[in-house]
Amino acid sequence: MNLLMIDNYDSFTYNLVHYLQANKKDVNVIVKQPHELYNDIIDEKSIIGVVVSPGPSHPKDRPEVIDFLREIWGETPIFGICLGHQMLWHMTGGEVSHLNRPVHGETYTLTHDETYIFNNIKNNIDITRYHSLVCKGENDEFLIAGTADDEIMAIRHKEYDIFGVQYHPESILSEFGHEQINNFINIALERY
Repeated sequence: MNLLMIDNYDSFTYNLVHYLQANKKDVNVIVKQPHELYNDIIDEKSIIGVVVSPGPSHPKDRPEVIDFLREIWGETPIFGICLGHQMLWHMTGGEVSHLNRPVHGETYTLTHDETYIFNNIKNNIDITRYHSLVCKGENDEFLIAGTADDEIMAIRHKEYDIFGVQYHPESILSEFGHEQINNFINIALERY
């Protein structure tokens, strides 16, 4: 069983890979950068879930990732982090725009819905944000699953096992990061 990590050329990617590998389940992590998604044949039947990493740029600048996500949409669980979260929102018609002030390495309190990736995690946890873009408004396909400072910090699809978080659960300053990632892996394993 494999998890696919799409590395959007970000320095945080291997922190996430370490968290995924520390899950104590028999799950292998395959890392591919956007330009590699179609170079190698990926046995989609062996992929139990996809994690889309943070990275620089706007979601519209990663069409190869968005195209890949469309191919597996609704069939394979997806967890987008930071840029990955923004991609999910953007590709379903949501607005992604600049914050009034970029937020890098700052801790905020997250209020969440206590379901799915937040299952068995107390509310009002500390999260660490590193971003200058943010999801805005409403989206017909996603529910807002968590907020901080009146900004969208977590989303979940209304029908499929697709989730996104704006913050970095793998940051040392974020609480319950391992638990959120393990909750996603458990969702993916149940689906497999």
